[in-house]
Amino acid sequence: MKILLIVPAYLAYSYVNQAEALAEGFLELNHDCQLIKANNTNELAEKIRIFQPNICIGVGNWTEFDLFVKTPQSLGCQTLPWIVSDEDFITEHVDDYNQYGIIATPSIHCQNNLTRSGINKDIIHVIPEAVDPKLWYPMTDQELLPFLGFMSISISNPNPINQWNMVKIHQQQIPVIYTTGGDATKKGAQEVIQALAKLDRSLPWIYMIKSWPGSVVFKRSIEELELAQKLGIIDRIRYISAEYSIDYMRALMNICDIYTAPSRIEGFGLPHVEAQMCRKPVISLATTATAETVVDQQTGFHAKRDFSEKTFVKADVDDLSTHLHTLITDQELRKKMGQNAFTYANATFSPKVIAQKFLDLINQPQSSDR
Repeated sequence: MKILLIVPAYLAYSYVNQAEALAEGFLELNHDCQLIKANNTNELAEKIRIFQPNICIGVGNWTEFDLFVKTPQSLGCQTLPWIVSDEDFITEHVDDYNQYGIIATPSIHCQNNLTRSGINKDIIHVIPEAVDPKLWYPMTDQELLPFLGFMSISISNPNPINQWNMVKIHQQQIPVIYTTGGDATKKGAQEVIQALAKLDRSLPWIYMIKSWPGSVVFKRSIEELELAQKLGIIDRIRYISAEYSIDYMRALMNICDIYTAPSRIEGFGLPHVEAQMCRKPVISLATTATAETVVDQQTGFHAKRDFSEKTFVKADVDDLSTHLHTLITDQELRKKMGQNAFTYANATFSPKVIAQKFLDLINQPQSSDR
């Protein structure tokens, strides 16, 4: 089978990674698969004419109906949109999707959002995102040591926890908590800071936050740092904001001992799976899509939602603090959950597994004639 994966060129790298991992799965299953980062419908149409795929799979947001469905369909090509809807409601293309009649989405959370918006639940098929274990895997101390050295600054600090010397932190087995995302605030970083501030000050830990550069994100980063300053834990926070290679991002994930992202809004929770593939226990939020990627009490914890907050979804800080305390203070539990996470993530989200789910859906009678 010839399969064309379509990603809008302007979308964030996470969608590209999602598409590339799926492409790897199709190739492992011996299918001819290509990926296009399309700038417009004309560029996509030309690629379809040249490649002549049996099916096009669109990877991205629900807004891309013209790119994912209309253009391939106009050229007689079967198409399957694999779309995210992390918003509560979608505002366009409801009738278009219902008339077309088949959608894939990466989580039950997204399926519920699409259904709430008026799309027929029967046409929405949940297929989680794929994560390539050749890119996300546990690194050895020997592999990590040079990277830790690059991140370290040897400065005198009266604080026994020197957040600038990552080599020493690693050697002293000081737990590192980590959150990453384009916008760390949306990943729940402020709730994590509040939760950490509730812990006994004698408890050793470092909180590392990685975000993407941008004016809005920088403003929110300042909010996080000011919050940490107000709560008296600014010396435990290490903030990183830049664009890095996949090798750098994998090393950051491997530095941490606990991946914590109780996301306020999320369509799937890709870093949660990446962390588990790196053998890290994960704390997610029970009422968002991230909970679908983590097995509660086995590969990590589901923090409860704070239902007193009416403006947006957020984690209950007290419950989050309890889970953080449990993992920070119990190294053996971290190791056990981390191993469980590694086994679960590789068995559930590997490219070949996800690609086969797509092939099963494509070959179902109700989708074969579209």
